[in-house]
Amino acid sequence: MSEPPVSLSIIVPAYNEEDLLAHTVEHLLDTGPEDVEVIVVNDGSADSTGRIADELAAKHEKVIAIQLEKNQGFGKAVRTGFKRASKTYVMVCPADYRFTLEDFDVYLVLIKYADIVIGYRRHRRMELPFYGKLVSSIYHTLVNLIFNLNFFDVNWIHMYKRSQIETYLGKSDGVFLLAENIIRAKRLGLRIVGVDVNYTERESGIPTGVQPGTILKTIHELLAFYFNGRRA
Repeated sequence: MSEPPVSLSIIVPAYNEEDLLAHTVEHLLDTGPEDVEVIVVNDGSADSTGRIADELAAKHEKVIAIQLEKNQGFGKAVRTGFKRASKTYVMVCPADYRFTLEDFDVYLVLIKYADIVIGYRRHRRMELPFYGKLVSSIYHTLVNLIFNLNFFDVNWIHMYKRSQIETYLGKSDGVFLLAENIIRAKRLGLRIVGVDVNYTERESGIPTGVQPGTILKTIHELLAFYFNGRRA
């Protein structure tokens, strides 16, 4: 008996990504499965990201544009996207990444045997400047030690089964949401698989992950989750 066709929702949270958003969305449409929807969530950008998202939605019936009036954070943008997702599988993809056909194939094979697939940027961390490598290493060491995990990377592209998301969806508004989802899912006994994926550096703009404000917010959310025991 033949397998049903793959259907995939791709959530693209975007904050001040006017230089990269259109290229990324067009690339996802060209590279992804036939039954795909790309949900762009403009997180209160100060540039033309919102207008570009609307133009993409008007041009492509497979693109959905969501506008958040003010910047609410990566986690809030992703949760907003989850609410609009309608396909069997859901993926979170940054606006600055060119997901390859090989990556799609690997994720879509593994998700058949796991509940969540997370990508590892192993070579990228090894090549980071000292400051970036230090921040990434400390963060992942803390997450793994505090929450009894063993993942090389919890902050990259995740693929979920939409039918399960509500059972473990985190509450964090920042980038800690991805780790929180993994922690909650692990507590439920779900199977999580990590895989090395291709990685290309962003062509424009400034990554927010190593900025002091993002780091402080992430630490705050990590500690709040740990001490408050957010299991609901």
